[in-house]
Amino acid sequence: MSEAGWIQLLTVLACGLGTFLLRSLPFWWGLRQSTERSNLIRRWSSAIGPAAIAALLVASLFPLLWPAAGPTRALPTAVAIAAVILLQRLRGGLAASTLLGTGVYALMLWVIG
Repeated sequence: MSEAGWIQLLTVLACGLGTFLLRSLPFWWGLRQSTERSNLIRRWSSAIGPAAIAALLVASLFPLLWPAAGPTRALPTAVAIAAVILLQRLRGGLAASTLLGTGVYALMLWVIG
């Protein structure tokens, strides 16, 4: 693997770890606090899933702002959104659908090149 590949891999792993910590630490902290604080943490964490999906959508649509991107750049975003919606309808929950959408988007980018 090239140096750029290792940097990308480490960046993805660091983002994954940061996301895990952002989701798990407030939950663990809320369990040890009073009921009022625990409810506040639960409300706050329930908004993280939709915010993550919105952030992924913005990140995937951002490259389309440049005309040189071409029409094939919209295809991975469209397919990933369809995968998220389909899995959300079939199973519910945000974790699996977000993970699937991210994987489909990355796979489509790899296929298109």
